[in-house]
Amino acid sequence: MKISMCVFLLFLFTAIADDSERPIMEIGALADCQYCDQPVRGKRHYKKSPEKLKKCVTHYNSMKLNYIVHLGDFIDKDWKSYETLLPITAQLKHPLYHVLGNHDFSVAEDKKLLVPEKLGLKSRYYDFKVENWRFIVVDGNDVSLHAWPKGSKEDLSSRELYKSKYKNKPNWNGAVGKAQLKWISEKLRTAEKAGESVVLYCHFPIFPKDPHCQ
Repeated sequence: MKISMCVFLLFLFTAIADDSERPIMEIGALADCQYCDQPVRGKRHYKKSPEKLKKCVTHYNSMKLNYIVHLGDFIDKDWKSYETLLPITAQLKHPLYHVLGNHDFSVAEDKKLLVPEKLGLKSRYYDFKVENWRFIVVDGNDVSLHAWPKGSKEDLSSRELYKSKYKNKPNWNGAVGKAQLKWISEKLRTAEKAGESVVLYCHFPIFPKDPHCQ
């Protein structure tokens, strides 16, 4: 996605109870580090991302957070880019959860299936709980032209869908497949039965409509 690199935010989930305004949890968020060893292009200063990330890590390590989430596009391209950033995030004192972005798969074909493991993920989409909150991490690259090795069944089915329904849409977009949609529905039902509040994370925006949401 075309978003300014290495954005960091702090989310405060505030208790709704009338007698308290104390945050019930504090979450640090990072987005679009998009590092690669490349010259400046337009407003993209790729080589500055590691230093920005170090500052984010230092800042967040000074805070008492429940966890930190990176919302996708950890790298801009090239497998070796991970080796520059991962030692930096390894210094975080809080749990770090990754959401997969389209640029995370801008690596050689034989490395695409290794991306989730490289980021410490056991699955491309997953969930976790904090207190009575369930956080669902969605893989927006599930159906896509960039996240699967060329010629794989996932790649071929994605290309067929793109040609038949979305030929004039951006080819860096993605979608959620049927299996993942079923899994999300199951997680939502589980959360509802348990009386849990739910937050979904996905790299791709859904609303409001803009050039990145087509």
